[in-house]
Amino acid sequence: MIRRSLFILIASMLSTSLFAQIRFGVKADVGLNNPRFDSEAVKVENMTSYSIGPSIEVMFPFAVADFGIEASLLYNDNRMTVSNLTDGERTSPNEISNRYLYLPLNAKIKFGLGMLPLRMYASAGPYAGYLIGGDEIDLQAMQDDLKAKEFQAGANLGLGVELFRMLQVGVNYGVQLTDNYAVEQPNWEDPLNGKSEAWSITATLYF
Repeated sequence: MIRRSLFILIASMLSTSLFAQIRFGVKADVGLNNPRFDSEAVKVENMTSYSIGPSIEVMFPFAVADFGIEASLLYNDNRMTVSNLTDGERTSPNEISNRYLYLPLNAKIKFGLGMLPLRMYASAGPYAGYLIGGDEIDLQAMQDDLKAKEFQAGANLGLGVELFRMLQVGVNYGVQLTDNYAVEQPNWEDPLNGKSEAWSITATLYF
């Protein structure tokens, strides 16, 4: 009985592996929104972001839709302009850039649109980001430098279309669950540390 159960388990695992569709590709995204932040001490604007890196998709086809997961390793570069506000006057802006490695892991569903060479997809899941390089914000009116945190985390929700089972283009909505920056003893309301929401357009080419 035990041998039969083990045989059934191994056979089901093998059949599931053969049943799955595994593809590798390249994924990229560009930020769509350009948020502006203001406080009594600093003004932050002109925020831009892009990511690129390898991606893997594992899908299990069923009668109505395909279900699976998608994982990526993305190099992210985000830039912004930061100005000091002293007595209501704005100083010369500083260009700040931070670079992260993002690790998004999404559950995914895809379904066809009749005879058209298009399929719709939806995805959702968490992501983690690790700082690999960045600039400190050193403004004269502050006693402490603002330092980019080494770890970020959040959640993604995506929707898009797949063309000819190769190219996927969609829109992603990301909710950040951690702060970007930290100071040891902040004495002002940090506009960079409000939990942010971001929209981006994504494109993935699978081979």
